[in-house]
Amino acid sequence: MSPADVKQCAPAGGGGRQVCLRPWLPAVIGAICFANIILLGNSFVYDDTYIIRDNPRLHDLTDFRAIWLSDWWRPQGQQAALPNPNRDRLYRPLTLFTYALNYALGGLWPTGFHLVNVALHALVCVLVWYFAQRLFGDAALSTCAALLFAVHPVHCEAVANIVGRAEILCALFLLAGLLILLPPTGTPGVRRALPAGLAFFAALLAKETAVCYPALALLVLHAVIRPRARPTPRWWLMHTAILLLPLVVYLPLRYVSLEQRLLRAPASAGLFNPLRMADRGARMVAPFTILGHYTRLMIVPSRLSCDYGTAIVDPQAGPNAMTLLGGLTAAGGIAALVGYRRRLHSTWRQIAIATALIAASYVLISNTVLLIGVSLAERLMYWPSVPVLILVAAAVMWVWRGPCAKGRALRRVAELLRVCGILLVVVLGLRTVFRNFVWTSNAELFFTDVATYPQGAHLNKAAAGELIQWSTRPRDEYERRRILAQAEHHLIQALRIYPRYPEALRDRGRVRALLGDVDGAIRHFESALQLAPRDTASKEHLAELRGQAQVKEARLTELLRQIKQHPNDPALRKEAGELLIELARPREALEHLEHAVQLVPEDAAALRLLGQVLILHHEHERAAQVYEKVLALDPDDWEAHINLTAPIRGRDPAAALDHARQAHRLRPDDLRSNVNLAEALAANEQYQQALERYYLIRRGFPENHPFRAVIRDRTDELERLRR
Repeated sequence: MSPADVKQCAPAGGGGRQVCLRPWLPAVIGAICFANIILLGNSFVYDDTYIIRDNPRLHDLTDFRAIWLSDWWRPQGQQAALPNPNRDRLYRPLTLFTYALNYALGGLWPTGFHLVNVALHALVCVLVWYFAQRLFGDAALSTCAALLFAVHPVHCEAVANIVGRAEILCALFLLAGLLILLPPTGTPGVRRALPAGLAFFAALLAKETAVCYPALALLVLHAVIRPRARPTPRWWLMHTAILLLPLVVYLPLRYVSLEQRLLRAPASAGLFNPLRMADRGARMVAPFTILGHYTRLMIVPSRLSCDYGTAIVDPQAGPNAMTLLGGLTAAGGIAALVGYRRRLHSTWRQIAIATALIAASYVLISNTVLLIGVSLAERLMYWPSVPVLILVAAAVMWVWRGPCAKGRALRRVAELLRVCGILLVVVLGLRTVFRNFVWTSNAELFFTDVATYPQGAHLNKAAAGELIQWSTRPRDEYERRRILAQAEHHLIQALRIYPRYPEALRDRGRVRALLGDVDGAIRHFESALQLAPRDTASKEHLAELRGQAQVKEARLTELLRQIKQHPNDPALRKEAGELLIELARPREALEHLEHAVQLVPEDAAALRLLGQVLILHHEHERAAQVYEKVLALDPDDWEAHINLTAPIRGRDPAAALDHARQAHRLRPDDLRSNVNLAEALAANEQYQQALERYYLIRRGFPENHPFRAVIRDRTDELERLRR
């Protein structure tokens, strides 16, 4: 289609509609879609904490070496004293410099950082419009492509996550370099290659994936130059040499900054990229699976995640639906490239050009030529989505101007198709807006994504880490233990998926320590150190626990020695029993506590400890008898009422309800007494009252509190029982 044809096919309706076919519209829509990041006051989330919040390098703009000659993941604090030749290394100094500028202007104010990301995204939307316009000279196509780019949910990770700025800056400078290279009119000249090379250099300093720029630039030049004006081989050689010139400066800088390395060290584990552990056969199939996932993300971005590691992409599982989709995408791409031989302004030529640009952009993140740090990630599609969405826009314009044109087959439904297109943009924009809510905090992000992909090892570990932090806040011991149990469930799941996960072992050790299981905590910290000998956190926890354990073991040894001399001393027996409970040895504690109770039957403290041990041994009837004795001594012992409720709930629900009400009367604001009362009501088939009690409990928790999920599951079950 010639430019004259394009003008003829341009929508009628006067200047109003033409005004909308300008770059301002995608920029405004893109800013609106991500405005709630700023309005919600999103915090530092995920990698933001290490790269920005806890990074002292950003506090001094003048420290040239710290920002411009060091790597992205440079160790901080105690880790800096432990050299690790296999640690991850990346070189993104320009992105770090923009964070330092943010800090200089507003300190660690998250909204300021997010504001820059949203503004940069709006600017990229403008450049996408101009790039498509320079390629094809079609304002409607350019607006369609830029609008889709502005609202697409796959960009949430790059824009809503502050460290995604590396992707945005890289795309911005790549587009700037391509626009500099392409004149608005006439044939490109060598003079434009020099400033285009500077933009390429800036893109490299923002993110290393910009290394695809020379291939993109040569493809674009070849695509826009008419066959009659085809330059000489010398012209191409000069352009290629100039475009590659920034690498002469960049590669030595990278080599020095990454401590005499050009590439990141090959990771010994495959947690984030399971292809590292795959055999040759799986390595041949897995890239098609990854391509299928990216295709699905671009077409149906409903299930999103901040991590797609082990078990989400499992090369050992063999081909699946995503593999088939990836194979079809690859075949479609090869078929589309055939259109490159068509005339300059034909739709198939446009599709072929966009496909070639997609291939040049995607190859570095495809895990085919080079294994990267992750199997796939939504943020990695920020730049490649530009040619993808230009291709989609070219196809849309072909349908609108072909089958939907006057007198053609789809003319009758043309307006309906227009409305559907507008609705698609609205739906994608709404999906983006709602996804931004997930990026408000680590808790919201990890709990949402692990619910979407429960087979993700890292997601389970990350959710457990948030739960461990939650467990330090509640005053109620019962709630604290419930949260820790949920954290341990996620850690067990993570270790089942990926057993060689030192951070998950370390966190499980933390959970065991918080639950009082010192021996179990020590075992998990030791296992973590076997996998990661430089893990200073595990070493610190281990040293502390060994010190505590040694003190307690020493005291226990002394108590046992004294008990041999004074076997009928109830105080010694009681202290030994309590210490054995703390050391997670309840079976040994039982003997001492039974003896203490025999010696002093009216010692309520010894009876409480004995009841606790009997519950741990699942001897509920004996525990009930013990707690009845406690209540005979102290009728206002609310915890005894609670502990007595569960053992008798099955055989005497009315009595259980009476004890639950007594506990609630004594401690009406306590979570444990409220949950206990709700369960006692349910045991008596008073489902409506139980539900009302749970609804009151739920209102007392913030929206992202992990206990809300537990309550929701229980209320759903009670609703079914009531019906």
